[in-house]
Amino acid sequence: MDWCHHQRISCCKPKVRFTAIATPYRKLRSTTKYIFLLLLCFGFCLRMQMPRRLRYATSSDFTKLEYFETRIAHKITSNSRSNVKPLSNHAANSPCSNYPKKLFGNLTNTNMNTAKSWSAIESENPSINIGGQYSPRHCTAHFKVAIIIPLRNRDAQLKVFLAHMHPIWQRQEIAYKVFAVTQIEGSLFNRAKLLNVGVAEAIKDDNYDCYVLHDVDLMLENDKCLYWCHDRNPRHLAVHVDRFSYKRLDYKALCYQYQEPSTVYQKLRQILPKPLRQGLPMSRYFGGVSMISTRQFQAVNGMSNLYWGWGGEDDDLSFRVKAKGYSIENPYGRKCSFRMIPHDHEKQNAENPARQALGSYSAARMHMDGFSSLRYKVMGFSEHPLYTNITVDVGAPSREMLEFMLKYESEEIDCSRKMPWENDSTGYLT
Repeated sequence: MDWCHHQRISCCKPKVRFTAIATPYRKLRSTTKYIFLLLLCFGFCLRMQMPRRLRYATSSDFTKLEYFETRIAHKITSNSRSNVKPLSNHAANSPCSNYPKKLFGNLTNTNMNTAKSWSAIESENPSINIGGQYSPRHCTAHFKVAIIIPLRNRDAQLKVFLAHMHPIWQRQEIAYKVFAVTQIEGSLFNRAKLLNVGVAEAIKDDNYDCYVLHDVDLMLENDKCLYWCHDRNPRHLAVHVDRFSYKRLDYKALCYQYQEPSTVYQKLRQILPKPLRQGLPMSRYFGGVSMISTRQFQAVNGMSNLYWGWGGEDDDLSFRVKAKGYSIENPYGRKCSFRMIPHDHEKQNAENPARQALGSYSAARMHMDGFSSLRYKVMGFSEHPLYTNITVDVGAPSREMLEFMLKYESEEIDCSRKMPWENDSTGYLT
């Protein structure tokens, strides 16, 4: 190097040119090596995901498959609050007929009060799934219905009721599920609040088209009275009951707050003396068995939570329905007749003396008393072969509410006076 530098001869130029050529070549060779290793790793990973060999399924494979299916089904049914639902095996079926073809018609000659064992009822209804749910196998039902039954200490009646009604609902080709909402002991019975709970729990379960608010002691006498939903107006099925000689029940409400204050009827009720009010319009009975769609139930804010004890909650619901512009329908006439199962009146379901006062001002508090103000605690949830039971604690009437009930036990209602729940500081609505 010293001699080349001394003679000023570029002896190192060939070496410089060789380095300039060799450096890109080394980079290309190392890059190719990395790409090859990457492809090799990718191929190995892909090979691990593929089956080692293909073969036909054998009988042992199907035995294993049945074993795991059984394990999975047992796991699903053992978890009472599982959100996993069995797949429908008739999803591709055509819709059911517009009118069921296997109806019997008049059922008054059948023995409805026969006490059967639970196992006998289950064997007679093999198509009912766990939790009391059913869907037609041969067609797709037009409606999905939640049947809600409020009760307490009515297990014997529930058995007779389900033995009679399950076959009817199946012949009517509806997809349905039965919810029995049981109130715990220790407080006055609150039917309306239990029905609100039933709707709230049914909404969590599935997307139902409508809800049937059904007393456990009423059994249908003609299966041509269809439990089909109707979105235009709510329906009242239990219009004709044997206990009331199959006559329509009408009640005279003292104040008609569901009408506009400027209407003639409202003014007459405030001016006329009580004996002259008898000729004014009456409210119709809306209890026993009622059907209401999801949209209608939300529009009226459900049922009132203030009816502790017996009576008044169904009239309150009818006032709410009318306040929202709906009418109550019964398209089947006398076909919708019911037989009442005899039973003793429960001591903790005493008559509510304030039911007239509460019903008279139903629409006035509708926006703040009902489904939106519902409070309850689920104490137990169990899915039985023929029904789903939900045991709840709905609380007890407040001290202010008890005082209000006792006050109206002997006092006449004044339609022009303000009601106590108009003051938000009171505890009437809790």
